[in-house]
Parts: sequence; structure tokens; C-alpha cells
Amino acid sequence: MSLLKPSTDSVRPSPERTVTLLLESALERATSVDLEAAFAWMTEGRLADEVLADWRGLGEEARAELARCRDAIRVLKDVAIPEGTVRYGRCAAETILEGDLQGLVSQTEKAVEYCEQVRQEVITDLGRLIRERRTQFPSAKAAPLGELLEELKRARARYARLMEGYQKELRQLAAEEQRRQEFLRSEHSISLAEIRALTDREFELLISSLLERDGYEVQRAHGGAGDRGADVIATGENGERIVVQCKLRRTPSAKIGSPDVQTFNGTARPDHQATHPLMVTNARFTKEAEAAAARYGITLVDNGALRTWATHGKPLELP
Repeated sequence: MSLLKPSTDSVRPSPERTVTLLLESALERATSVDLEAAFAWMTEGRLADEVLADWRGLGEEARAELARCRDAIRVLKDVAIPEGTVRYGRCAAETILEGDLQGLVSQTEKAVEYCEQVRQEVITDLGRLIRERRTQFPSAKAAPLGELLEELKRARARYARLMEGYQKELRQLAAEEQRRQEFLRSEHSISLAEIRALTDREFELLISSLLERDGYEVQRAHGGAGDRGADVIATGENGERIVVQCKLRRTPSAKIGSPDVQTFNGTARPDHQATHPLMVTNARFTKEAEAAAARYGITLVDNGALRTWATHGKPLELP
């Protein structure tokens, strides 16, 4: 016999071929129950893969949106943001969304970890399923997939609500910005620089006109001798009685202190029956003044709030 031409008897199957033959033989002997059990295990494995992939997809989507949100907040906070401005509202909307998205990302991370555990248990459970001839859905190891699917539906619905609410807020802010820009171009807008150039009487008349613009009926348009701290008095449709003390200052750095607040508190309600005592200035209030106003229930309108009211045309929000 030539060494170059071995006989057929001396040729051995490759290891791969050996396994193939064994599997083919086992398949020929398999009963319908065996095949059903194997199919049940395979189907559960595919379901585990799909659930895991869906949770991972939701997590990636939420993390990408969270990163965008944090970038937007950093850009918005590069400069000081006056309260009540559109930029302030946008920053607030992004900050709220950031917290909600962080919670959702944490939820997806925990779900993915649990999904991976369930998937591994399903994969390694084939032997028991075959031995027990299990053909019912689901097996004990795959049962948690139902809970993960329901939780996934709720998480997706939550994500959709978050983004819908965020987009709605952006639309409202865009409309507010458009309205603000239109007001700034109108003759009704007055800047803080222009306000500083007014006389005390003109400043009081300005506050009266702003209250009228907001829908209040002005009873006293300016102060004078014997006004007992009430420069402007206006009433609303619901019985509100707004009593205003105006504090015009020539320098932007000026501040109104707590003694002025305490003095106004002594007359606003006892003498003028104010339901809404209001102090308005084109300057700032000290922290002590703010604390006193909070104790007495007096609303303070500083230069930032005045800009929103007089320059941007946004109605004054009273408590």
C-alpha cells in the first residue's frame, strides 16, 4: 500500500464531522416533545435577547438626551440669568428634564443588569427543560421576562411624557420670546436707563400705567402729602386691593433696606386695607429687606422684576 494513497479504512472523520453525525443521529431519534421543549427554550432565549436589546436601546437614547441636556445647561449658565427671563425659563426646563432623565437612565441600567441575569439563566436552563420535557411557556427562568416587558412599556411611556412635556415648554418659551421681542420693539417698552431718568412723580405714574395694562383699576395714580406710604392704589376684579410704595433710585447699585419695608408695613394694611402690599424699585433690596418682606407678606419688585414688567411687557405675578 502506498503511503501517498491511504486506504479508505484508514481515514477518520474530522472532530467537527463527528459532532455533526452525533447531532444528526440525535435529531433523528428526537420525539415531538423533545423538539417542542427545544423550541420553547430557543424562543425564550430569543425573547430574552430582544428584551435586553430594547432596554439597552432605551438607555442609550436617554443617556444621549441627558448629555445634550447637560451641555445646554452649561451653555445657558455661562452668563448670569435674571429670574423671569426666557433664558431663565429655558434653563429651568433643562434642569427639570435633567433630573427626570437621570432617574430614567438609572432605571434602564438596573433593568439591563437584571435582563442579562435572566437571559443567562434562560440560556443555561436547556438541559433541565429537555429532561423535564417542558413545553409550556414560560419556563421558571423566563418568567421574569414578562415583568421586564411590562416595566419597559412603562419606562418608554414615561420617556415619551418627559419629552412631550419638555417640547411643550420649549414651544411656550418660544412664543413668550416672540411676544417679548415684539413688545421690545413697541412704544410701550421702557428700559431701566429710561426709568432712572424719570422724576419720582413720573415713576409713580409709570407704575400706575403698568397696573392698568395688567387689568387693574387705579384708584390713586401717584403719591403726595399725607399719602401715608401709599404712592399708588389699584383694585382688581376679585376684590384685590394693591397698595404700592415706589422707590426710585438714580444709581443702579443702590439698595433698599429693611427700615423702609418695616415703615411701609406699618401703614399698608392698617391704613390702606391692602390685600397685596407692594414695594417697587429700580434698584435692589438688601437681604434684610427681603427677609422682613417675607415676614410681613409684602411683595418686592426689584430692578430685575421691573425690567420683566416694564421693559419686556410680562404682567406682574402677585401671590
